Amino acid sequence: MNRILWIILLVLISINRSSAQDTLFAPAVNYNAGETPISIFVADLDSDGDNDIAVANLDFNSISVLKNNGNGTFQTAVSYWAGLGPHSVIAADLDGDGDKDLEAACASTDSLAVLKNNGDGTFQTAVGYGAGHIPFSIFASDLDGDGDIDLVAANSNSNNVSVLKNNGNGTFQTAVNYGVGDYPTSVFACDLDADEDKDLCAANALSGDVSILMNDGDGTYQTSVDYIVGENPFSVYSSDLDGDGDSDLAVANVITDDVSMLRNNSDGTFQEPVNYWVGIGPCSVFSSDLDDDGDNDLAMANWISDEVSVLLNNGNGTFQTAVSYEAGENPTSLFASDLDGDGDNDLAVANYNSNNVSILLNMTIETRIEGNPLVLPGESGLSQNYPNPFNGQTAIQYTLPSQSMVTIDIFDILGRKIETLAEGVQTAGEHQAIWDANGQASGIYFYRIKAEDKIETKKMVLMK
Repeated sequence: MNRILWIILLVLISINRSSAQDTLFAPAVNYNAGETPISIFVADLDSDGDNDIAVANLDFNSISVLKNNGNGTFQTAVSYWAGLGPHSVIAADLDGDGDKDLEAACASTDSLAVLKNNGDGTFQTAVGYGAGHIPFSIFASDLDGDGDIDLVAANSNSNNVSVLKNNGNGTFQTAVNYGVGDYPTSVFACDLDADEDKDLCAANALSGDVSILMNDGDGTYQTSVDYIVGENPFSVYSSDLDGDGDSDLAVANVITDDVSMLRNNSDGTFQEPVNYWVGIGPCSVFSSDLDDDGDNDLAMANWISDEVSVLLNNGNGTFQTAVSYEAGENPTSLFASDLDGDGDNDLAVANYNSNNVSILLNMTIETRIEGNPLVLPGESGLSQNYPNPFNGQTAIQYTLPSQSMVTIDIFDILGRKIETLAEGVQTAGEHQAIWDANGQASGIYFYRIKAEDKIETKKMVLMK
């Protein structure tokens, strides 16, 4: 009965979404991946300066690579055999040649797969390395301080994490295992106690806690210390959430439909969790600055409600009410990164049951075209264009408080002026300008209005 009430509440929320949602992320655009995509990672895989996508396909036993066209649209997926049951994928330079290799946790073979990059975003045959029983999550970082990238995996059925040290050439030593809580499904490496080495944190789904393992400085780890969070914690992420310079924790709790925020005491110990409701079935959490205000926000993939939830940071590690955006069917994993080259962080989401990836482009107001624009006064306004994204034509509405000299210009993503829609004196009141973009290529564009000495710029997406 309680679950039904939550679903009813979700419907009401979706009907009454705030206007903030309309200006932060554009509606999702979906790209086919393999069968049952369960994990997603974003990195520049072909070394062309933009961010590409790697997806682990659980039932397809593969990793799909979607190369970026340079504007946040993506080419057809190319798939590479990874091993049986890849649950998690990451990308890191393992062999020190300057490009990003792929790594996957293969649950069905108790192994980690390494696919080395040929330098152009194509990949060699996977090489497997033993881990614990059913590795569910993988992370890459320099764990022993020797300058190369090591691997760590969370093994759900052996209740431990495996540390595999790099030999310096992208091959790995035998795994060393460290006990954590019951059924670890996520692992993250970062410096939690400010001693400049990488500690570990693991989310333990069945024991309802997070395990912290402190690094001895050489890639060996102390006995874990556990902190209770919500019910069925499935994903953990660490970043500075309260702006005090240390790494805090965010944990997605599937059963309690919330995210737990644990503040760091600056020594790698943590305060009691503060929980925020996010949506139904959050199974992945990511932290990044999503609204360009200098602090780290939170984004969650909600498995049951088919949404991504965003919680904006108030600047002190407390968070605003979650705002939700539609994704595909059963989103399992998400990643925040600049996909369209405009300087803000977009979202990429793996949708397990719709076999695709959702791209949600960030629509944060841009201030980089020709100087530093000022926002129009409160009685004036520039509305978000509609429809957006659009194909062909879109309408731009704006309000003038008094008779003004007005100029409306269109720019491409490089800041080049494409067209002037309006120029001249206009009366006070509401106005509308139509942009016919049939002669333009798909991508990100900006529209800017000058009214006397006030300027405002917004972003729009043309998709054909």
